[in-house]
Amino acid sequence: MFAAAQELVSADSLRSAIDAVLSQGRYQVAAPRDPWAPVRRLWAFTLDALERLRSDNPLAYRALVWLLVAVLLAIVAHAMWVAARTIQAGTGAEAKERVQPTSTPRDAAWYAREASRLAAAGQYADAMQADFLRLMLELDARNITRFHPSRTPGEYARDPRLPAESRNELRSLVRSLYAYAFARVPADEPAWQEWRTRATADRYAAAH
Repeated sequence: MFAAAQELVSADSLRSAIDAVLSQGRYQVAAPRDPWAPVRRLWAFTLDALERLRSDNPLAYRALVWLLVAVLLAIVAHAMWVAARTIQAGTGAEAKERVQPTSTPRDAAWYAREASRLAAAGQYADAMQADFLRLMLELDARNITRFHPSRTPGEYARDPRLPAESRNELRSLVRSLYAYAFARVPADEPAWQEWRTRATADRYAAAH
């Protein structure tokens, strides 16, 4: 009998020890939280409310259904209208771009007008740069030199197509351009008029 009581006490002690260990926080297992539970509860509540409305007041239920259908149709119609306007606007812009030229062609006449505009504004050094490109395009049209936007004025002065006399004359013109446009030698109206006298295509074509 004493042995049985001792075994009972030992079992109770072991159970108490196990319960004490499992009662610690790190051994507590919590059920995972469901982030969608509030949404599901709201959905179930809404369905239940609609079901009660249908049972208690069928007329109000039908009116609510038709109201929701009207709202849905209005949303769809507005979305289609916005899509149609967007497509129409894009098509109109593309057609306008096709009709109108993207930019004015920069030929010799364009550079001549630009040089005159800059000179009238007192920007003589910039006018000389534009007028030099006008000259090169005119010489290109006469097959005296070959124009390319990436070429420098010095490269034009070394063009093998130019006769020796014209090449020396063009080198002198390029030195004047470098002095006014890059060395920032002051340019005024008399300097511009002298430039125009020297920057004529006939001056370089005559010796060709």
